[in-house]
Amino acid sequence: MHLDKKREEQLEKMEFELENEYNQESSEEQQSSEMIFETENEKEKTEEIQQVEIKVEKMQNVEDLEKKKKKDLFFELTLFFILGILIGITAKTEAVKKITIGFNDYQIPAKLERYDLAELKRNLLQQAAQQQAAQGAIQNQ
Repeated sequence: MHLDKKREEQLEKMEFELENEYNQESSEEQQSSEMIFETENEKEKTEEIQQVEIKVEKMQNVEDLEKKKKKDLFFELTLFFILGILIGITAKTEAVKKITIGFNDYQIPAKLERYDLAELKRNLLQQAAQQQAAQGAIQNQ
C-alpha cells in the first residue's frame, strides 16, 4: 500500500505540473489569441498525459509481477516446510516401530531360539574329551 500512495503522489504531481504548464501556456495563448496553437498544445498535452499514464501502468505491471514472485516464493517455501515436517514424522514413526535403544530394551520379546553359552561350552569340552579319549584308544591299540 505504501507503493500505491507513492504512485498516486507521483501521478498527482505530474498532473499538477501539466495543469500548471497548461495554465501558463493557455494564458500566453489567450494573450496572443491564436486558436491554432491552443489546439496543438492541447493535443501535445493530452499525448504527454497518455504517455505518463502508460509509463505508470508499466511500472504497476512490473511491481505486480514482483509481488507475485514474492508470494509464489513464500508459498513454495511454506509447502517445503510442511513436506519436511510430514516426512520427519513418518520417518520417526517407522523408526520407533523397528529400532529400540535404551531403557525399553527389557521389553523386547525373547526369541524362541536362544543360545546358552554355558551349555555350548560344556558340550564343546565334552566333545574335546571324547576326541582325546578316542585318539588315546587309537594310539594304545
